[in-house]
Amino acid sequence: MQILDLAVETIRKQGAKGRVNSAPLAAKLEAMAVCGDQAVRIWQSYLDKPGTPGDKYSIVSWIGAERAKQLYELGLRSHTLVNEVCAATGSQARFLVLDESPIALAYRGLKAGETGTQAAQALLAEQQATNKHLRALANKLRAVRPVAAKKPAAKSAKKPAAKKAARKAAKKKPAVRKKTTAKKPAARKPARKTAKKAAKKK
Repeated sequence: MQILDLAVETIRKQGAKGRVNSAPLAAKLEAMAVCGDQAVRIWQSYLDKPGTPGDKYSIVSWIGAERAKQLYELGLRSHTLVNEVCAATGSQARFLVLDESPIALAYRGLKAGETGTQAAQALLAEQQATNKHLRALANKLRAVRPVAAKKPAAKSAKKPAAKKAARKAAKKKPAVRKKTTAKKPAARKPARKTAKKAAKKK
């Protein structure tokens, strides 16, 4: 699941910066895991009743065309979800080559000496591991909290308040100076008049 690993890591970083809402994407990963649960039941239904052995070439000849078709349809549904998750990475999406499927399909050939039952057991175990991994990726996205996006908003809210306080303080200072300068000339004038009167009397 290398593609989804890379996509989830990119989304997790973007989500931490508040650029992507990761919750809906976690739901898509969970939906893939649900498709995987259905695939597990299909493989298990074959192993519970293997029936007549098939040929030495294809798994389909062992599990039957109907089961193979059901797995293929689950693969198509999951592939759409994979595309949607990868598209959420934005510009990084062009680096993701969608050649993986989260559903274990029945269209590979049998290995030398391998039976259809053995292949089904291996693919069942592979699907169970994939489902577990998909849910782990979904939990990673659910845990994302856009902490970094909140900090700049708090700082910008404080700056205008500090500027307003500085402006108010600057306005008050000139008003105090004007009052003191206005009082000084008024106090000096009477002193000059009394000095002139004293000189005339002499």
